[in-house]
Amino acid sequence: MPRASDDSRRNPDAMTSEERQDEISRILARGLVRAVRIERDAASRALREVEEGAATCLELPSDPSLTVATRSKSRPAGEGDA
Repeated sequence: MPRASDDSRRNPDAMTSEERQDEISRILARGLVRAVRIERDAASRALREVEEGAATCLELPSDPSLTVATRSKSRPAGEGDA
């Protein structure tokens, strides 16, 4: 529960110059802490996404299907005949 002295800190008209500066400092500090937490959370999410994709180190599915072209048994005329 707020005390009477806490109420004077919230009302700028009842604050001294030093109390106003302290209040501004607290507000800015809370905003800075919030911004740092948001950035850390975003960086942590991005790192987890990178780590999840790092298992293969490729942008391919884990078991890609391969296709192989067959060679024709007959060679075009003029190749390999000497």
